[in-house]
Amino acid sequence: MTDDAPYVPELPEHPDLRQIAQLIEDTGMMGEILDDRFRCVFFSSESARTMGLSAEEARAAIGLSLIARTAHEAFADIARVDAESGNAWTKHNVPIMRRYVQPGDADFDDVFDIAAGYAAKVTPVEAAPRAWCDRLSLPPHLRFRRSMLGDQYQSQLRINDDSGRFLGVLFLYRSTLPESLVQRLGRGDARLFERMDRVSDPARRSAAILFADLEASGDLSRRLSSRAYFELIRDLTDLIDSSVVDRDGIVGKHAGDGGSALFVSGDFGGSESAAARAAVEAARAIRDGSSRLGPDDVTVRLNIGVHWGATLMVGQVATRGRLEVTALGDQMNEGARIEAAAKGGAILASKDLVERLDAADAEATGLDPDGIAYTPLAELDGVSDKAIRDAGAIPVTEI
Repeated sequence: MTDDAPYVPELPEHPDLRQIAQLIEDTGMMGEILDDRFRCVFFSSESARTMGLSAEEARAAIGLSLIARTAHEAFADIARVDAESGNAWTKHNVPIMRRYVQPGDADFDDVFDIAAGYAAKVTPVEAAPRAWCDRLSLPPHLRFRRSMLGDQYQSQLRINDDSGRFLGVLFLYRSTLPESLVQRLGRGDARLFERMDRVSDPARRSAAILFADLEASGDLSRRLSSRAYFELIRDLTDLIDSSVVDRDGIVGKHAGDGGSALFVSGDFGGSESAAARAAVEAARAIRDGSSRLGPDDVTVRLNIGVHWGATLMVGQVATRGRLEVTALGDQMNEGARIEAAAKGGAILASKDLVERLDAADAEATGLDPDGIAYTPLAELDGVSDKAIRDAGAIPVTEI
C-alpha cells in the first residue's frame, strides 16, 4: 500500500451506470462496473477493502479491462488465478467480449492485452447472455496473502438501456461458501470483525492484555454432567467475548475453559490510558458475570490477569481452518503467568498496566495509581515455578 487515505470511488458518468454504482456502494457490495468496451468505470470501496488495496491501488483499476488488469502491479496477486480457473474464465468470457469488441477496433489490443492473439481467433457468441457466472481460485501459495477468500464466484450481468443498447457489465463477487454459512458468520459482531481487519497486517502495536481462566475446571468437569459442563463453557465463552467486544477489545484464543483478549491502543485513538481502562472494565465484567454461570449448587470463579504490552507483534492469522488475531511477545507470556497466579476469582493487574491510566480513567475505575502498593509476583502464595521464572519480578496488585 502507498497511502493511508480512505478510498472513495468516483461514480460513472452515464446516469444508468451511475445509479447502479450508487446502489452497490450504498449497500456495501463487492462489485464493479465495466463499460461497453469492458473497461472498469466503477470499483466499489468494499472491493478495495476486501482485496486489501489502498486508495491509489483501487483507482488504478479504472480504465483497465479485467484482462489488462492481470499485468498491473497493484493487482499482481489479486488478479492472478490458478491456471485451470483462469483458462476457464478466458474461454467463457472472451467470446462474449468479442461480441462487442472486434479486431481492428482502436482499443482491441488494450482490452484484450495478453490475450489479444487468442481473442482475434475466437468466434464471438451470436447473442450475449443476460447473466453468467465464473468460479475463480487463487493459487495455493497466494490464497491467504490477502484477506479475501481464495475461491469466489464472479457473477456478470449485462446492462442495457431502455432502447436495448449495450452499456456494459455489472460484476458482483461473493464467496463460494454456502449462504447458510455466511449467515451464521453474520451472527458475529461486526465491530469485532472491523477491529480484526485493522490489524490484518502484522506490526508492532501497544495493547492491554487480558487472560482469564476457569478456576478448578477439573473438579467442575467431574461434578457436572458432560452436557452441563459444555453449557457452562459455552456461557463462559460468551461472557468473555461479549465483555471484551463491548469494550472495544479483540477476542483472542480460547483454550478450553479460558480466553484471552487484546485492547489495542490504536482502537482508542492511540490512548494507552483508554486501552488500559477498557481492559480493567472488561476484566471486572467477566469476574462479576462468572458468579451467575452454572447450576445453583456450584461456584464458578474466573481468575484474570491484565498486563501491558508495549511492543507486541500483533496481526491476523488466516488459514484454511481459522481466522484470528494473535499477538507475540514476552509480555504475552508474562500476562499468562499473571493470570495463573490469581486465585479465588481475583483480578491481578500489573504495575505497567495500572500506571498507564490517566487521572480521568483512574477515577472512572476507582483506582489510584499513585497510592497502590504492589507485590512482586514471585512473592505471592502458591505461585508456580514457571510463573516465577517468566514473570517473578513483575509488580502486581489485586483490583
